[in-house]
Formats: sequence, C-alpha cells, structure tokens
Amino acid sequence: MATRSPKAPRGSKAARPNPRDERLELHAERLIAAHELVPREGSLVVGVSGGPDSVALLDFLVAYRARHGIPQGSLVAGHVNHGLRGEESEADEAFVAELAGRLDVRFMTARIDPVARQRERGESLEEAARKLRYRELRRMAVEAGSARVAVAHTADDQAETILLRLIRGAGITGLSGMRPLRKLHGLEVARPLLTTTRRHVLEYLNRRGLAFREDSSNQTTDPRRNFVRLELLPRIRIMNPSIQETLLRESALFAEVDRYLAAEASRVLPGVVLVRERGKIELDAAGLLLYPEVLRKYIFRYVLQELNEDILDLSTAHISALHSLLKSPSGRAADFPMGIKARRERGVLVLTKGEGEPERVQAPSKA
Repeated sequence: MATRSPKAPRGSKAARPNPRDERLELHAERLIAAHELVPREGSLVVGVSGGPDSVALLDFLVAYRARHGIPQGSLVAGHVNHGLRGEESEADEAFVAELAGRLDVRFMTARIDPVARQRERGESLEEAARKLRYRELRRMAVEAGSARVAVAHTADDQAETILLRLIRGAGITGLSGMRPLRKLHGLEVARPLLTTTRRHVLEYLNRRGLAFREDSSNQTTDPRRNFVRLELLPRIRIMNPSIQETLLRESALFAEVDRYLAAEASRVLPGVVLVRERGKIELDAAGLLLYPEVLRKYIFRYVLQELNEDILDLSTAHISALHSLLKSPSGRAADFPMGIKARRERGVLVLTKGEGEPERVQAPSKA
C-alpha cells in the first residue's frame, strides 16, 4: 500500500455544501441530518484505516464539527492494525497517527491477529478480522466515553454488499443493505458516507488536497468481495452501465418493505407470546400459523434477537429452519447462533438461551 498525495490543500475548513452540488459534503450532511448520525453530546470515534474513504470521513467530520459544534465532546481517530502486510501495515498506522495530529484529533490504535483467530476458531480470515476490528473499536469507544463509532462505508460498498447478499440468499432484510445507523452488540455504528460514491470521495480528497494510503491490489481480506468488485461488477456493467444505481434503488424498495413488515411483527408479537422471561420465550404455535409466512419469519427474527439481547447475525437459513420447526411434530429441536435452542412441544414453540455463551462481537462486513 502506497501513499497518494493530491494537489496542495485549499485551507483547513471544508466549504459549506451547496444544494446544487453533487459532492460528498451534501450527501453526508443530508444523511447525518436524516438519521442523527453525529451525537450532540459525548465523543465520536472514527474508524480510520488510512484508505481514501476513511481519510475523507475523518476530514469531513472535523469540518462538520467546526461548523455545527457537534459532537460536543472530542473526535477520536481509531486505527486497527491487522498486521497482515508487514511493513505496509506499520506504515498505515504511522500515516493515520500523523493525519490525526495534523487535524488535531485524538489518536487511538490497537493491534489484532486475525490469522491466529482464524486458526483457533475455523473462521474465514475476513470474518476473524471483522470481529476483532469491531471488538477493538468498541473498546476504543468505551475508553473515549462514546457509544458510537463512525465508519466509512460508501455507496459503492453498499452496492457490493447487496449483490453479495443476493448471491448468498439473504432475504428482504439482507437485501435492504447496510443501515446508516445500527446498534451492533453494544456499539452504535454510524455510516455517514453510505449515500456517497467513491467518485465523490476521490473528488473530495483531490479538492481538499488530502493524501491517503492506497492498496495497489484493491483487495480486501474477503475473496468473495474481491470477486464481486474486480470481476463480477465490471462484467455486469457491460449490460447495465448503471448497475450500482440499480442495486441501490432496488435496495431502497426492499428497505421500505422491511420497515413495514418489522412494524407489523412488533404489533403482532404480544398476541402470540405465552411466556416471556429472561432466557426463555414460548410462542403459541397455532396462533402463529394464522399469520402469513413472511410475517411469521419476522416475528421469529424479533424473538431470536430479544433472547440474544442484541442484534443477532442471522441468515435466511436460520429463520427458515425455525419456521420448519413450527410445523414439525412435538419433540423436534434445533440449535441457532449464540447458544439459542428451539424445540417443538405440544401447541408451543419454546426458545431458550443458555448462560455464559461465547463472545458476541459480530459486525457487518464492509468489507
């Protein structure tokens, strides 16, 4: 990974966004206002790898704070050194430390060993790196007195994620894409650049004269995302040059449906719960069968997340397995992530979660 330096900077403060512009500032400010992504009180940790997206995000948030006075606490540049590229990883850390000093923000760093975790737990390298990265960002947030971390996922990342989920089979919720603000295992993750394209990011960096670290291979730790980014999307663009816009537009439609079904499931849930206590929920099987299958699956998602006491990383297969259990004879059982178990009894679907389950640090991929 090398450092790329655009032309000389034009001052320390970004200009107030012009509504007629298609610039990073306009997209980011609109998204921040719509979802209250920047907290008014306390500090905000910004995940900074040194790449173009995270450098642009940190610089923008420094200027945003100067304009609006929020967050009222400090901004913190949080860097996680994955140690996967030797001297290049060390250079990334040094670059972010220098950037933070130049922008007059606090710098925090952590080192992780995703390769060791991959060997120990049998996870993919990408999954191991992601879980460790978010664990360290959460630790930084606690140390900084913050409950929120801002990360630099862009509209390009969103399009890649939607296509990956479509290939995998993710259901309505998955095809809604990443959310601008989501609570993940005790950590609020904000994505101010989620409607900003990489083209806008590069234009911002050039206009602001900001250097950044660049990976010449343009690769992540996830081979599936590399395939989508470097091979699949370029081929699809031959048929549809606007495939990114198409994916984002379709994702917005899925998100609208997802919000409606989630609200309906929340409304219906109390009427089918027979027992509701810590670590255990019993559902009326016959009552559930009165509702459409798609709504039943949303109810299951709510129940599993309530048992986990946080967002649970569920696939369509997990929800489908629970739905199959609903129609099974008494005595059938199934296991789910984070130690959650379900069993079919006479007229009842019983879900329980044991104590002392393994760590619950999981996060969406951006990468």
